[in-house]
Amino acid sequence: MTTGVDPARTALNAIENASTVPVAREDLLRLLSTGEGEGSHLRALFGDVDLHTLLRLATLFDIDDPTLVRAYARAKGSAAAANGDLDEYAETLGLSPRK
Repeated sequence: MTTGVDPARTALNAIENASTVPVAREDLLRLLSTGEGEGSHLRALFGDVDLHTLLRLATLFDIDDPTLVRAYARAKGSAAAANGDLDEYAETLGLSPRK
């Protein structure tokens, strides 16, 4: 039996590799749905985790696209998070985080 990659574990690994500040699985919902939290966590989550994994993670936490894009926009402004693929995805939905 083949198991898929856990998007939460992938995100946690990215954050742990980029930050010395501890992070827990429970933190992911807040980070992903609000764009608020430790700056290094936000930069790693939105910058180092690929779009496909972010979308799977949002689905796992029942976060819709507009909420994800708003959170990313907030993280861009407060923590300088950057993800070109998420920028393009948001624009295709008419939800540009640049606004």
